[in-house]
Amino acid sequence: MTKTTITHCAQGVLKGVLDEGVHTFFDIPYAADAGRFLPALAPSAWSGERDCTRPGPVFPQLPSRLDFVMGPTASGADMSEDAFRLNVFTPSLSGKLPVIFWIHGGGFLTGGGSLPCYFGDRLARTGRAVVVTMNYRLGLLGNLFMEGISDGNLAVSDLQMALQWVEANIGSLGGDPESIVSAGQSAGAWFTQLLAAMKPTSALIKGGIMFSYPGLPPTTPEAAQKMGEQFCSMAGIDSSGDALRTMPVGRILELQTSMLRSQNGFAEVPVLFRSVCDNEVPANPGAQVLENFEGKPLMIGWTREEMGSFFASNPAIVRATEEQALKKYSEEFGEQGESLYRRALRRRLNGRPYTTLVDLGSDTLFKLPALQFATEMEAAGSKVFAYQFDFPSPQADVGAGHCFELPFVFGNFEDWFDAPMLDGIDLTAARSLSACIQEYVLNFVESGDPNGGHLPHWPVYRRSQAQGIMRFGEVIETVAGGTASLGPI
Repeated sequence: MTKTTITHCAQGVLKGVLDEGVHTFFDIPYAADAGRFLPALAPSAWSGERDCTRPGPVFPQLPSRLDFVMGPTASGADMSEDAFRLNVFTPSLSGKLPVIFWIHGGGFLTGGGSLPCYFGDRLARTGRAVVVTMNYRLGLLGNLFMEGISDGNLAVSDLQMALQWVEANIGSLGGDPESIVSAGQSAGAWFTQLLAAMKPTSALIKGGIMFSYPGLPPTTPEAAQKMGEQFCSMAGIDSSGDALRTMPVGRILELQTSMLRSQNGFAEVPVLFRSVCDNEVPANPGAQVLENFEGKPLMIGWTREEMGSFFASNPAIVRATEEQALKKYSEEFGEQGESLYRRALRRRLNGRPYTTLVDLGSDTLFKLPALQFATEMEAAGSKVFAYQFDFPSPQADVGAGHCFELPFVFGNFEDWFDAPMLDGIDLTAARSLSACIQEYVLNFVESGDPNGGHLPHWPVYRRSQAQGIMRFGEVIETVAGGTASLGPI
């Protein structure tokens, strides 16, 4: 039976819901809107009780291309440019539990912390951690850099303010402000390593969990300025960008989609506006991570067919010919292209040109960057635990695709409404794997080491010894690692 629950934060009293041992507080302001393209302000106080019993708005967005696998995750959600909100799922208001600071993915364009697919109540119900999810500004509204219009990095500053709010207030919600682990998937993994690289935030983070980390460098101010000017040209407005301040949100979102389509290559990577490099965001986050995150534990990995989630919706790629696949391999590898293509074709029992393209994209965009990051962090003295998620989706041509691990991490299969990637899944097997993954995650959050109990041993990643990658599939086991599926690239 659901009851109300009361606690407080620096701004005032919070009224949430208590259901099956979990206190949930939705829609808590961590900042206040200062206007489009401006850094957010400190949150205002309120009198009386703030109703935090229902999910609040998310930042403006259009449907994601990954709705093809994830389902319409944001369908029906309220949207607002004032969505500086976070949500807390906690088993206790008086404890001092470690905190999972979850940053959602979505290609820097979609997603939100209040969406049901990111509900952290199942993790909190274990009694071992507090889960915090949050919104941050998306697309052009969160990442535009244009002189005189936006200083850029608004999504980054949003996340910084959310993290600082958690550090200041989580003690009243059962959490330990000195035991915050930043975790995220895809764009959320990218922001995780960025927060670890930035001096104002790295000291607040005890460890990092990075699911499907895309190894993308920050956009330079020059490139970001040019991108903004191109956007203005598409919109038919003056290149100064002044009209962007008042342009209807719907028009901005439509133009984002058009610009994304015009820029995408064969890989169809869903990235448009990314955080730019300035005095606060380092040009080489990796170097700063080594300086500011040195010695802190890291869990990092990828799904086996990351690009299956992007490619399966495109009949032209699914039906790619050998000639087309060979051309792509030759563009990537030159004279080695044909040999590596043949290897990729033979490594699968159902190998065909499509699967070779999935493997190529998955290695290049996710697996190799994760391995490189793991190697750098290991060399800097961090305990690194690397994994590959192998459990395949029943959805045709998706495989163990991008985002498919998320319901296993959260254990919330019921919250993924109308997700094609889960249609027909063996829920018994899926829940069994989910329970193991959650236990590994919670062990890591508590101690910096995922091992414990009767779980299969997960060794520390050692690139020099070519060992230590945990595989999550029908069998949970470690294998030698350190190279791409297709061989060195």
